Amino acid sequence: MFRFIKNNRLRISIVLIFLFFLLYLAIQVDTRRSENWFTATVHTIAYPFQSAFHFFETQIGRAWRHYIWLIDVREENERLWERIWQLEEENAEWREIRLSYEKLRKALEFKEKDPNLKLFAEVIYELDKPLFKILVINKGSDEGIKPNFAVVAPGGIIGKIQSVTSNQAVVQIITDSRSQFPVLIQRTRTKAMLYGSLEGTITIERIPRRLELFKDDQVVTSGLAGVFPKGYPVGKVDKIDKKPFGLFQSVTLTPSVDLSKIEEVAVILRNVDSIHQPLFTDTE
Repeated sequence: MFRFIKNNRLRISIVLIFLFFLLYLAIQVDTRRSENWFTATVHTIAYPFQSAFHFFETQIGRAWRHYIWLIDVREENERLWERIWQLEEENAEWREIRLSYEKLRKALEFKEKDPNLKLFAEVIYELDKPLFKILVINKGSDEGIKPNFAVVAPGGIIGKIQSVTSNQAVVQIITDSRSQFPVLIQRTRTKAMLYGSLEGTITIERIPRRLELFKDDQVVTSGLAGVFPKGYPVGKVDKIDKKPFGLFQSVTLTPSVDLSKIEEVAVILRNVDSIHQPLFTDTE
């Protein structure tokens, strides 16, 4: 017996201590916590471990919940961005449809308002260089277009046909340095010659000095060149160059049509006021 106790003294000690604590807890179960020194001791020893466990549990739980929340937010943001891009594409399409409708409406109004026989075409190429300012349109001789036919827009004169192929035509716009044609200062009824320039402006030279001109005076085609029908808007007076001496003055005009934003044009096939226009059309 003594040998058994000696050989198993560690196991017996552990069992006795465990039984002691178990018995003590059973005795103290109804006592007040303030009188339970053993429980207080156990709590004091266990508190750091409980606090650490609670801290890590709280932080890990919070991090996990935030991670899950961020995943949901990111997915929601991706869905919202996709929807925004889709709406922007749809909005751009609707804007283009609205603009196309407005241009078509203006073209129809122009067709009804202007009695001349016109052919509408789209601009497919543009060259804006100091020496050459031209447009290429998608209609040609197959549709009856010939050189020197007038090219216009609802706002006024754009230029004239320079050359033609079967399905395309080159338009020389009025700001081209080679462009010149007679015009009429509408308010004074003064005839003059309009020129393009290397700077891309349109000017009228050699206007009698005694003629009083004002900014925004309207200039229209005179119809004398046999190319442009009479009365089409060309531009408005922007700058007046009247030197202290000399017999003449000159003016720079602002074109009636914004020549940098041309997408569609109308080619006048027949002028109802003159069966001979254009006089200098090349015939094949």
